Amino acid sequence: MAAKTPFTQGILICPTTHIDWDWVYTFDQYYASNNQATGGSSGRDTVQNIFNAAASLFSRKIGFTFSVTEVGFLQRYARDSPAGIATFAAAGEDFCLMGGGITSPDNLVCAGELFIRNYLVGRTWAKQAGLGANLYDSAWLPDDFGHDPQLPVVLHAMGLTTAGISRVPGSPQGSPGARPIDPPGPSIASQLNSDGLVFHWQAGDGSRITTLFMPDTYGTVGYLDADNIPSNTQTVNQFVKQYNSGWPNGLRFIPAGIDFATPGAMSSSGEPMSWLNVTNGYNSSYGNSNGVKGTTGTFKTYMDAVLKSGASLPVNAPLNAQNYWTGYFASRPALKRNQYAAVRALMSAEVVSALLRTCSGYATSSLDAFDASVWNGWEMLAPSSHHDFVTGTSPDNVYYGEQLPLSRQGVSVARAALDQGMELLARGISPKPRSQELPVVVCNTLGFKRVHGLLAELTPPAADPRFDAVKSVRTRDGLLPIQRTANGNLLFMAAPPSAGYETVYLSTLAPPGPIVVPDPSVGATAMLENDLISVTLSKADGWGISQFSYGEDGASLFASQCVGNELRFYTDSGNIYQFGNEPYGSTNPPAYGTFSHDTSATFEGGEARWLEQGPYRYRLLAEVTEKNSGHRFTLEYSLVVGERFLRMKLTGAAPSGKSVAVAFPMVDPNGTAPTTLSYGTPHYQQDVLPVPNWPGPTFVATHDYVIPCLQQGSQPVGGIYHQGIPAWTLDGTGVLLGVVLRNTPAGGRGASGSDNGWHEQEYVVAPPVSVHGTPVLGTPLKDALSVTTPLEARFIPDGQEGQDLRLPETGTLGRVSATNSGVPVEAEDVMIRVARVQAPGAAGGYPSPSNATVSGAIPASLVVRTEKRGSQATQLTVQLPFLKAAGAPETQAVTALEAPLEELAAVPSGADTVTVDSPHALAARRIAWCRKQGG
Repeated sequence: MAAKTPFTQGILICPTTHIDWDWVYTFDQYYASNNQATGGSSGRDTVQNIFNAAASLFSRKIGFTFSVTEVGFLQRYARDSPAGIATFAAAGEDFCLMGGGITSPDNLVCAGELFIRNYLVGRTWAKQAGLGANLYDSAWLPDDFGHDPQLPVVLHAMGLTTAGISRVPGSPQGSPGARPIDPPGPSIASQLNSDGLVFHWQAGDGSRITTLFMPDTYGTVGYLDADNIPSNTQTVNQFVKQYNSGWPNGLRFIPAGIDFATPGAMSSSGEPMSWLNVTNGYNSSYGNSNGVKGTTGTFKTYMDAVLKSGASLPVNAPLNAQNYWTGYFASRPALKRNQYAAVRALMSAEVVSALLRTCSGYATSSLDAFDASVWNGWEMLAPSSHHDFVTGTSPDNVYYGEQLPLSRQGVSVARAALDQGMELLARGISPKPRSQELPVVVCNTLGFKRVHGLLAELTPPAADPRFDAVKSVRTRDGLLPIQRTANGNLLFMAAPPSAGYETVYLSTLAPPGPIVVPDPSVGATAMLENDLISVTLSKADGWGISQFSYGEDGASLFASQCVGNELRFYTDSGNIYQFGNEPYGSTNPPAYGTFSHDTSATFEGGEARWLEQGPYRYRLLAEVTEKNSGHRFTLEYSLVVGERFLRMKLTGAAPSGKSVAVAFPMVDPNGTAPTTLSYGTPHYQQDVLPVPNWPGPTFVATHDYVIPCLQQGSQPVGGIYHQGIPAWTLDGTGVLLGVVLRNTPAGGRGASGSDNGWHEQEYVVAPPVSVHGTPVLGTPLKDALSVTTPLEARFIPDGQEGQDLRLPETGTLGRVSATNSGVPVEAEDVMIRVARVQAPGAAGGYPSPSNATVSGAIPASLVVRTEKRGSQATQLTVQLPFLKAAGAPETQAVTALEAPLEELAAVPSGADTVTVDSPHALAARRIAWCRKQGG
């Protein structure tokens, strides 16, 4: 075997390839048969041929190395070539799996939990396939279209140590014209080139990740030219001369191989060539003369050398590189909405699984089968995290032929898993109904006690006449009324505990209080009000919100004479990647297209009708038509008793060349408009807006909530909670805009596409929270999840099933409380998330024997993650009541990818709490115990 040269100086040439899950072709076309893959000396090939070439090079034992990311293609390759997978495994660190995710995920619009699961699913398979030693704890994200400023929060929590990025505003590949215009200054790319190409990227919670910025794309030497190696070596030398500064201790990195680049090819004369020939050719032609020798190695080789060199690395805190391209925040909204819905359903299913594992007498085998269904959901959903999937940046044939069907199937599988778990939960309870009562279990799958979102909706079993006589519900608060929905479901109030459930009883008894007589008529206006807010909708304003008052003083949420939830058309000359006003191409000064409010568009209110009128929920459905184009939309408003939120649903399609926005002119009680935004990122809160790189609106990718504020991180004037609608901004007058529909068939950027389909978008508007007369941010994540993740209610069927399964009428997995230097911290955005419940031997389950329990017992394994936002708490206490009765419980700190950070330690006998040191936003612990119920 050829000896490798240690890398301690010069330039590391890293053979790699970038293989999109899908983009302009489908997954299988990229794997085996796309017409861009011509093979031979072109340097581009199918994935199958790329892996075959790499396996051949490793088999020759010539010192070859290869760095790849996308495990999903390795799974496919394993079906065709088990020997090839074995060859990669035998290569050890020379075959570097950077991160080990199923695909290279987007990190701006992808659901935060799925970002983690993409890696967990991929690494689980890699370990099972014998590739565990090839995994490198890194996030290789060079093709993401911008980056979450708070990304180190999750990367650190996952146990990853390094990252590789390439696309930031001002970088060569697609946005060289993106540079600050107000105030003017150097682009993010220019700053990194100047300040340091390897740096510590720090998030708001103090988490750090050592990051490499590739200044000349993620494939500087794009394709191996088997017939002209000197041209490849000349490209290396040009890079060395152009990018001669900003490197730590002079250690340079050059990626060799771009989209679907093969690492080895046969020249026309029949001579085998690889990237090793390029390194050797560069050294012989240039390395000796310019004093910068080349070494072939992996990304891990490079980052290890940097970290061992003792180089002083700059700190970027934060790195505001989120506005590389932003139009994709709103493109293909069905992909984002479906992903959000599927992720929430799978997370809810895992909470139910935890309750069943810890509290029920179900046999372990039956629960293993349920957990396998949940795991299958994550496996199916993981590809949608790809940076050309959830982003919506593929052409119509891939979107309609692969992505949208997979997206819809992901929702179906996730909901089926949740239904399966809720059925097990319902059948496992032994209820105690009184005469003429029907038992129902209500589950709160969120890891905190709800203040909002207490309205449960039950779908009665088909053709069961007993439900026709139901008039009330008996809860621990007494006899309460029920409400029948427009589709015949039952609504009632319930308050199950954190990550828990309660049993309530539907009754034929009449509830106390007056009977509400609905008024079905709707005139020129309609009013929805409860004890907290009052809302007036106006037909003359296209059924927008003409008045929204809140608080004891009746403060107005919107500016005088302005309308909330106002529909707007924006003329948008952009494409599926960019809004029209973003700089296109590399001209200097940059050329801009059009993204402007179409003031000629006139929205007229049409027919409106009440769907429901209390006593718990009021729902109004209204039609709206744009007068000039004839485009029709429906707006649905709903208001729930006891909530300070107005829920909205928009249904419609975007005209070609247009973006459809909703506008909210929020102001404080003095009429002052906001100047900035606080918003949720996938794992934290962001309070700093990006510097504008183009005239007109600059949208940001928000998750769960967006809050207009008078000052940075303070003085909120209101908020929006949403389900996968990322694109929000303030316009030049302080009006909050959210793009809900988009149809921009303009070409460019390698893929174009149209979207004239009908979509549903749901969002919620809320007034600010006031504490002692001062508006505060409060707990926006809890509030958002409370309205986007409803209670789950299921009928408990008749029979004897629950008698031996020992599920009590009410149960909880647990709750979390926060302390700061031993002092309890109240009203914080702190919660627990069930990351996984798995028995040993299940896919991705409890790692053994290297992490076997102290007792030696075969345990059940539960991973609980804690999350805190905006909290100064330094320690969290997780109360898990089941621990008192669990057999030999043990615990250990783990990463979000479930790798142990410490040895397992026994939980003291009789204790039911676990302490989590939480200097950062995310932390995770594994609980192991010997399960008694069900065996």
